[in-house]
Amino acid sequence: MITPASQSQDPDIVSRSNLMEVDAWTGDRMKKQSEVRGFTIMCDEREPMGNDTAPPPLAYFASSIIF
Repeated sequence: MITPASQSQDPDIVSRSNLMEVDAWTGDRMKKQSEVRGFTIMCDEREPMGNDTAPPPLAYFASSIIF
C-alpha cells in the first residue's frame, strides 16, 4: 500500500507499508515450521542441536539475499 506523506513533509515523499500474516510452530529440539500464503516452510539445525530434517534458518537467510 502506498500512501501520501503527511502535509508537514515533502509532497514528493511517500510512505509504504506491507502486511504479511504468518503462523509459526516450534517442534522437537530446534525444528520450526511456518505457514505463509499457503506455503509451508520448515527449518531445523544439524546434530547435536537438531535432527537435520530441513535446512537451517541461516540457509534461508542467505538464499533470500541472493534472490
